[in-house]
Amino acid sequence: MNNVLYNRLISDVKNFLLNYKNVCIAVSGGLDSMVLFNLLLDLPSIQFEVVHCNFQLRKHESDQDEVFVKRFCYEKKIPCHVKKFDTLSFSKNNHISIQMAARKLRYDWFNQLLKSQSYECILLAHHFDDSIETFFINIFRGTGIRGLLGIPNKNKKFIRPLYNFTKKEIFLYAKQKNIFWREDSSNSNKKYLRNKIRFNFHQSSFYSYPFYNGLKKTMNHLKKENMIINQEIKKVYHSVTLSIKKNPFIWKISYQKIKMLNPLSYYLFKLFSPYGFRDIKSIERLIYSQSGRQIVSHKYRMIKNRDHWIMFDKHMLSENQKKIFFIHNFKEIKYFNFPLKIKFIVNPNIKYKKNIFIVDFEKIQFPLLIRTWRKGDFFVPSDIIGRKKLSKYYKDRKFSLLKKEQIWLLINGNKDIILIIKHCLDHRYKVTKKTKNTLGIIF
Repeated sequence: MNNVLYNRLISDVKNFLLNYKNVCIAVSGGLDSMVLFNLLLDLPSIQFEVVHCNFQLRKHESDQDEVFVKRFCYEKKIPCHVKKFDTLSFSKNNHISIQMAARKLRYDWFNQLLKSQSYECILLAHHFDDSIETFFINIFRGTGIRGLLGIPNKNKKFIRPLYNFTKKEIFLYAKQKNIFWREDSSNSNKKYLRNKIRFNFHQSSFYSYPFYNGLKKTMNHLKKENMIINQEIKKVYHSVTLSIKKNPFIWKISYQKIKMLNPLSYYLFKLFSPYGFRDIKSIERLIYSQSGRQIVSHKYRMIKNRDHWIMFDKHMLSENQKKIFFIHNFKEIKYFNFPLKIKFIVNPNIKYKKNIFIVDFEKIQFPLLIRTWRKGDFFVPSDIIGRKKLSKYYKDRKFSLLKKEQIWLLINGNKDIILIIKHCLDHRYKVTKKTKNTLGIIF
């Protein structure tokens, strides 16, 4: 056996796992994962378990891969976890390619295992050839610098210890050590872009050490340049941010500063594509659109509100709109599951001065209702103005769509608005000389 190659392999695996003791390895039964599996067996200080995905795409062949992995684990006394996936149905139901479906199913399961088990990380057997293939796939599809970086050697809790080795080196090591593996027949199917690139690359004159070495240097340079770009985008992110909250996520953005960026389209993509906004022209139009206009991604909404944009989870408003809280008596308030602290006191003492509204208790009808605004809502802000639409009241105070849909209303049993909570009391419920009992609403 070539000790130099073995020493390089085992040294790299050791270095990758220097700070780990309890890991998990994804094993398909193919050449790469079986080599990594055998290398781990030579590292007694590392406790590991095996996971195997059966995507059921090659019928009996897929089941044979599963049996092969389970048998090897049994012989080596290594715990093995197997999961079967109905990949074809998942692909069809989610309107994605079979490869994308398999990838999502695989990583979703891996992430579940990281949470439910005590694994510090999951090892994947990707190598440098895989990274080169990804490099060319992204070139054919069109990409920026990030797409030219290939596959990362480490991504959060996913680690690729064979990253620095070529397929040829891994194959040579497996032959020298008599490692058994199974061939995946789908790897020879040229309908997949990755397989086309792999076949043409291995048949070409570029398949040589100088090419590998040159491309590795290029990727390393690109990684450094990408770090510089990310640092610049981080600075711009902070400069355009007026305020940001994490829970719930609300990001206020100065579009006046946004429109000064050059090249605008590039900055818009880098700033907003992580939130699902990839239609750059629609973001540009939002700069010059009227207040109240919005764009929506798969998860977020971004609304123009006069001098700024507001981005937030698009489900946040709809959830508030659906929530209705009934109050049948004041004794149940202590059990009241409501996101706002609120307290009711009959005939409150004068010491309550802050954050309190006093209403005529004789006019209160149960059940009271707490909800957000609805189209057509109105109230009476004063005896001079008379009825006023709630939407007009919000507009006059320049409330954003986000803010007005987060404001709660206290509704009487007769469906009148008693109070715009924290803002304004309906004139019809104010205390008069005829009032006998009062109700203090405190927050």
